[in-house]
Amino acid sequence: MIQQFYLDIFERYHQRGLEAYRGGDAGTARRSFLKAAEVLFKLAAGSAGELQRVRKEKAQKLLDLAKSIDPDAPVKAAKGAAPARGSGKSPAAAEVDEGEGGGDQWIISSLPDVKMDEVAGLEDVKSVIRKRVIYPFQHPDVSRKYRKQAGGGVLLYGPPGTGKTMMAKAIAAEIDATFFSVKCSDIMTKWVGEAEKNLKRLFDAARQHPRAVVFMDETEAIVAKRGGDSTVMNRVIPEFLAQVDGLQGQHSGLLLLGATNRPWDMDEAALRPGRFGELIYVTLPDQPARHQILAAALKGIPLAEEIDVTALAGETDGYSGADLVALCEIAKDGPYEREIQTGVGQRLEVEDVAAAKQRVRPSVSKAQLARYSRFQETRQ
Repeated sequence: MIQQFYLDIFERYHQRGLEAYRGGDAGTARRSFLKAAEVLFKLAAGSAGELQRVRKEKAQKLLDLAKSIDPDAPVKAAKGAAPARGSGKSPAAAEVDEGEGGGDQWIISSLPDVKMDEVAGLEDVKSVIRKRVIYPFQHPDVSRKYRKQAGGGVLLYGPPGTGKTMMAKAIAAEIDATFFSVKCSDIMTKWVGEAEKNLKRLFDAARQHPRAVVFMDETEAIVAKRGGDSTVMNRVIPEFLAQVDGLQGQHSGLLLLGATNRPWDMDEAALRPGRFGELIYVTLPDQPARHQILAAALKGIPLAEEIDVTALAGETDGYSGADLVALCEIAKDGPYEREIQTGVGQRLEVEDVAAAKQRVRPSVSKAQLARYSRFQETRQ
């Protein structure tokens, strides 16, 4: 939460500095870049590993740039100074255009600690992911023999709360990859051209690592169907396609993972082979998976003898993983409050579970499930 607060402040100062720099306002540019560097140093202090290194480096570059600007003179670099070789920009202008971390702000500083076996159920999905995604990284010699390539693009789609994000984290942990976690709404900005630059920064940063997973949540937000009056999508989608085209052949260590609850809203061009070439439907948990989720959520909680987790798993058909966790959390409110009020140890009772089931109903309707099934049929 604090990191996001500082990121927002950094972006405001950095953007203000960019606008002043490009407009020739040296004084405002210098002050804004100094403040941006100060905030980025604070962000670095709260980070670790590669992310900390990148943030310190970028903060120092911004600081050096700010100190090089004469506050009493117009900024000439932004108005036609000699460009850096091959860049089309002056060295200073190229520097300020990079943004915070040049895409590395999305790196998770430590690998996710969840493994594939810890993801409840979804055995068919996990089997596909192992063969298409994990084994090519873990067994490169065998994969070359059978011409199975690592990398590429995989789209996880399905109802909310079914474990798509957890699955993505498990994949990154299994293949020991640098994990970039991105909400596509964070890529999009109100500034013309910035979304395209954000995409380029993200993929450029990912390609610097020998093995990387780029996880893009809310994927439909960045590759929504083109058409109508949206000039933004008509610019952003071609940039996205340019970054991911032929991803499997160009950089076998880079895996693109997308997650969406609305696959039918995505542009068809993004769903072709070579882009999101593998589409995997992540369904609601079956009974064994529901039992695993419930058992994990209630682990260590004193239970009345009458509570049967196996029976409860059978009674919660249609619940997503998130629904089941919410059900357990609300059920635990009863004994938690009673123990605080009485000072006497309590147990989770059948009545607590029944009351929670009245409050927490399945969040995914049959109509929604039918729509996912129809979409799945169109992709087979």
